[in-house]
Amino acid sequence: MPSSELPKYRFALGTRHLALFLAALLLLACPGNQRHEDESQNALPKTSTTTANPQTVPEKSSKMNPATPPTALGNQPAAAANPEIQVQLTEYEIQMPDAIAAGAQTFHITDAGRLNHNFVIEGNGISQKLANDLTRGDSADMTVNLKPGTFTVYCPVDKHRARGMQRTITVR
Repeated sequence: MPSSELPKYRFALGTRHLALFLAALLLLACPGNQRHEDESQNALPKTSTTTANPQTVPEKSSKMNPATPPTALGNQPAAAANPEIQVQLTEYEIQMPDAIAAGAQTFHITDAGRLNHNFVIEGNGISQKLANDLTRGDSADMTVNLKPGTFTVYCPVDKHRARGMQRTITVR
């Protein structure tokens, strides 16, 4: 081999070694290739406390920042609504809580049976019924402003009430 080609060969060989060396360094530096005896030592501590702003969590603050500021017309943000009360109607049974809170309550009523059903709530000066019967799988909402006391709920369709499709609930 002529001496003029020798430096090019050595340079190419050196570049190849340098590339292999850099690749080996890169592989060693990747965290996926390192073995840790206990990964939890490197993890952030886990706590059961929250770092949320207490003013955004109603039960943790005596002052609230309104979600939307009042407008010039004096509109205030709506108060948090009570969650819907789930009611399931099946053949001759009404599944719902035995006791509920006083105030405006929304019942989410579902016909989970095979027959048509309806829902009536009566007591303490209130008598309210769904406008239409529910067929299998149908749902409807009914909002009632309830005062504390005892109420009877039942299905007025055919003779369902006489077959035991009624119950007493308490409003506190």
